[in-house]
Amino acid sequence: MGKEMKGYFIGPMPVGEFLQEFLPTSQIPDYDPLSFNFVVGAFSDMISVKNEEHAYKPFINTITPFAPQLSFVDIHNHPDTQNCLKIDSVVFNIKPDVCVYPDGREPSSHNCNVSATEIIIEFEWSNSHDAFCDPSGVNSVISCTEKGMDTLGQIMSYTAAQLGTQFHTHTFSLLIVRDHACIIRWDREGAIVTSAIDYNNEPHLADFFHHYTQASPEMCGVDTSIMLASDEEASITRSSLNIPNTTCMLKVNVPNAEGSGSLTLIFPQPATKSHSPIGRWTRVCPAFDLVNKKVVMFKDSWRVSLPDVLPEGETYKLLKSHKVSHIANCIAYHDVPPSIPQQSTQTAKFRCARWASPHLPLTPHTLHHLVLDIVGTKLTDFESSH
Repeated sequence: MGKEMKGYFIGPMPVGEFLQEFLPTSQIPDYDPLSFNFVVGAFSDMISVKNEEHAYKPFINTITPFAPQLSFVDIHNHPDTQNCLKIDSVVFNIKPDVCVYPDGREPSSHNCNVSATEIIIEFEWSNSHDAFCDPSGVNSVISCTEKGMDTLGQIMSYTAAQLGTQFHTHTFSLLIVRDHACIIRWDREGAIVTSAIDYNNEPHLADFFHHYTQASPEMCGVDTSIMLASDEEASITRSSLNIPNTTCMLKVNVPNAEGSGSLTLIFPQPATKSHSPIGRWTRVCPAFDLVNKKVVMFKDSWRVSLPDVLPEGETYKLLKSHKVSHIANCIAYHDVPPSIPQQSTQTAKFRCARWASPHLPLTPHTLHHLVLDIVGTKLTDFESSH
């Protein structure tokens, strides 16, 4: 997976610019700068250990005071066994080193719960395992060593699992290689990586968590167009869709394709798949329409956002206007408007920045929701093509 995505990283973005762009204190109403008190050498106990397994606890002890509203949990021996689907009969489990959970709430079990984690932190204790390097203006920010590429594949699989089980516009992760660290911002266009942080002598890593813990859900990457369903809504939908009572149920509003008003849909939280974290990431599932009391199909995807590419809902509308037969009826759709600028994809925006190392062409993407009045059957459920 690392080799597939190495051209979609841009960086190294100066870490001060990174924080100001993506977690600006000017947009954090209750930000308290006086509560930040970094001391040089704060992480000395951590970087002096001989291997990464012994680094988790001192790191957690040191970083927690900068973000007391978050729970930092060592789960390196406890993989996620609940949220990942089987791919070709092989279980796609993930086992990060440290997961960061919101609001001080640790998971009920010892195992990783990627559907609830906010930030995933990977540790490496040898520079040969570093996924990133100083590009010196001519080379990629990605390390081309075999071990570095393995690390890149690891952190990509973690992010793919997180974005696959949650509804996010973007997310952050960290790679710590002994005495230096990088912060990564991921969206469906690619990823932006910071310059290396000497976090024992520089405040930027601690400051990142200090900003993050006071920022709004939107700024932290939560797709606020998706909400938790109420107990009553969830119960009705589970019964209509014939799914287990333990399934987490979500809610979304999608404007009608014709006329005013919108549909309110209840649908199950998805399981993750072994995909790249970038691209359209189409997710389709049956949903219960609370307005019309019927089962419909809900589609969530990041469409290519180019002038000559119609949104899918507009394409259905055009086909219907020309009376094209055998086309499903699109009853609701829209491009989901961002609540704040940071909810828009950002990677392509910085592709020509002065600090951006060489990379592949990056394609802008926009979040699109679509509802059809018919629910299809998975191709994999058919016994043959006849």
